[in-house]
Amino acid sequence: MTRHWKPLVAGIAMGAGLGAGAILMVRGIRGEDRPREISAAAGRHLFDAVRARITRSWVDTISEDEMYRRAAMGLIAELGDAGTEYLTPQRVARLQESATGTYSGVGMSLSSRAGIVVVTHVRVGTPAERAGIAIGDRLLEVDGKSMRGWTVGEALGAIRGPAGTRVSLTIERNATTARIPLQLERDEIHVTSVTRARLLGTGVGYFLLSAFNDSTAADVARTVDSLTSVGARRFVMDLRGNPGGVLNQGVDVADLFLGAGQRIASTKGRLPEANAEFVDRTAERWAGRPLVVLVNANTASSAEIVAGALQDNDRALIVGLRTYGKGSAQHVLRLEDGGAIKLTGARWYTPLGRSLEHTTTAEDEVGAAEDSARHAVKTRRGRVLMGGGGVQPDIVAGDSVLSAAERAWVRAVGDRVSDFRRALTASAQRNAAAARRDGPLFTVTQAMRDALYNEMRARGLTVQRGVFDDARATIDLVLGQELAVVAFGIPGAQQRATLTDPVVSLAVELLEGVETADALFERANAGRSRPRPTASGI
Repeated sequence: MTRHWKPLVAGIAMGAGLGAGAILMVRGIRGEDRPREISAAAGRHLFDAVRARITRSWVDTISEDEMYRRAAMGLIAELGDAGTEYLTPQRVARLQESATGTYSGVGMSLSSRAGIVVVTHVRVGTPAERAGIAIGDRLLEVDGKSMRGWTVGEALGAIRGPAGTRVSLTIERNATTARIPLQLERDEIHVTSVTRARLLGTGVGYFLLSAFNDSTAADVARTVDSLTSVGARRFVMDLRGNPGGVLNQGVDVADLFLGAGQRIASTKGRLPEANAEFVDRTAERWAGRPLVVLVNANTASSAEIVAGALQDNDRALIVGLRTYGKGSAQHVLRLEDGGAIKLTGARWYTPLGRSLEHTTTAEDEVGAAEDSARHAVKTRRGRVLMGGGGVQPDIVAGDSVLSAAERAWVRAVGDRVSDFRRALTASAQRNAAAARRDGPLFTVTQAMRDALYNEMRARGLTVQRGVFDDARATIDLVLGQELAVVAFGIPGAQQRATLTDPVVSLAVELLEGVETADALFERANAGRSRPRPTASGI
């Protein structure tokens, strides 16, 4: 695969700091009054004149250092590019953590319920598991400090720290009031990109890919191999809600499912090194196995590269909603203050030349008409695909529009969502034992709904009973998921979410019994007239 330019979101390259000569700001000038061109000399004069007058006459005092900082931030903002931004040193660290999928801590997920921090998941092989921490444990103290009333962010900030250092926790075990003191040594924790994987239906392997870090392709290969070993012969790759991440990992994931020599994507930019073709290097790993890819409006960036490549090459059936349209590539340039600029340097295109970039304004539409390849293209099978931003699914499934009953429910709750969430958690805790009796696929009963409604009223959140009852589908969805988290932790909630998801059920229905990608497309074409399930919620 030819890779002259590496637009890695995680990559950190040293760059020069911003100086006065690079700062040309006319932020107050808009519309027709804004000059289209200005010489460098005139720009420097304008900047110096504005700076001098602010220093001398502005009502408040501002240091010269702060003035330069604000000018630099303004220059970035004036580019009008959502992908270009300044990153503080703290954000650089978080970006690096996200890109590598690694952090220093103890290996557990938390939530805050009624002012109590509760463990919702414990990662295998981590300090938390070795210490015997379990789902449902309540965290009372960290290093001798009470954690009552803490947010999840505050708790994570106190528990995480450099690998090799120690942290003291006091926990309260579920169903007992005994206080258990623990000493844990922090370690490097790696978070896999694949957050759900299971066998569904007859030989259908399902996996959810939540983000792209620097080990995503390896995680996917390991997951699909594992599903294959237990009988999976056809697959569902769930990219819904995946915001992307390390862009080249999107190329590598597509590489796993395509054959040698097939095009994956291309980039186009102003600089020669920003123009590149990405072509599959290896033989297809799971040759011909039918594949459905699920997408929605929050599928972006690297995830769109995967969906677009597999769709253009007739390798996968895309099901869901049109993707976000994040078709630009950024590289990260480190600055002397420890921060960085995330700077757009190119745009991505699918193998057939479709742009992944979504444009939103009339000015954008005119400027990008040719560049965004808004024409129709045909695949090898003769399928017609449209360009112009994002990936349009082959089969639309899922509903992004609320029903009348749901709109009435949302209006009734209004700005008291936090009160509703507290009532939801309290009612789930009261009914957790009933849910545990039937496992993660328990049925939400009328008694459970009544408990939630009573908890809402106890908190002064008054909603007409008719409005509440009419929104039963939405109530059952959110109450069922909260009950699953409380009763079974994140793994149980994930199992419930997967097995009750109508879009996943549609994917399984499409895959049942088919043995080749061609057979999958033929089934999809034959069934286009059938009504499709929708999914919605608050």
